[in-house]
Amino acid sequence: MTENRKYFGMTASQLGILGGLAGVLCLLFGLTGWFALRGGFGFSRSPVDTPVAESTPTQFVIPTVTPTVTPTPIPYEQLIPIGWTQHRTVLVELWLPPAFETGDSKLLSQTARVAILELALTGRTSKSSLYQMLVTVSYEPLVGDSFDSFLTAEIGKLPADVRVTERRKVTIGSTDAIRFVFETRSNNIDVNDLAYAFLDGGTVWYVEYVAQINEFYEMLPIFEQSAKTFRVVR
Repeated sequence: MTENRKYFGMTASQLGILGGLAGVLCLLFGLTGWFALRGGFGFSRSPVDTPVAESTPTQFVIPTVTPTVTPTPIPYEQLIPIGWTQHRTVLVELWLPPAFETGDSKLLSQTARVAILELALTGRTSKSSLYQMLVTVSYEPLVGDSFDSFLTAEIGKLPADVRVTERRKVTIGSTDAIRFVFETRSNNIDVNDLAYAFLDGGTVWYVEYVAQINEFYEMLPIFEQSAKTFRVVR
């Protein structure tokens, strides 16, 4: 009855079963350790911190909008130098130094004009000057598509010996104008003419200052100041 013999309180069959289970358990522990060393069973290694690039905010400066400042027109009275004389008709007004006075009819009749003469003044000249200084205001209706094209056509009508040395847009007070400088010879005398063309609705106004060339540049600042006092009487 060897089969019924007991060892440690268990039969031989029970000991065999126990030994088998022990072997299986050892095998499982061995496999678990092996997989752990190999990174098995889905266990991952400690995560490595991957640096993440942080965006640096870029400063955006909104440009400051500077409004265009419209210059305040100077009051008309402040454009008149102290001691100057007013010359006024029913249509226009102009100021000049006292040395200028209304021109005589004989001199004016010799002045060829296409535009209608509204005002004519002569200035006292130096003894060395052979040409009488002359200031005139005249007008004519605007014809054509534009002011510039009209003036270009008018310049084309000038005598061949009249040379245009300057033509540019300017602002007189708050009024736009075209400034001209002409050079010519009259009776073998070099003469310059400073002229301003103003557009007033459908009317073109001319304000001109004529003098012998040497006096012209001496008087130029006065001529330019006088032109600022020109205005159409409303």
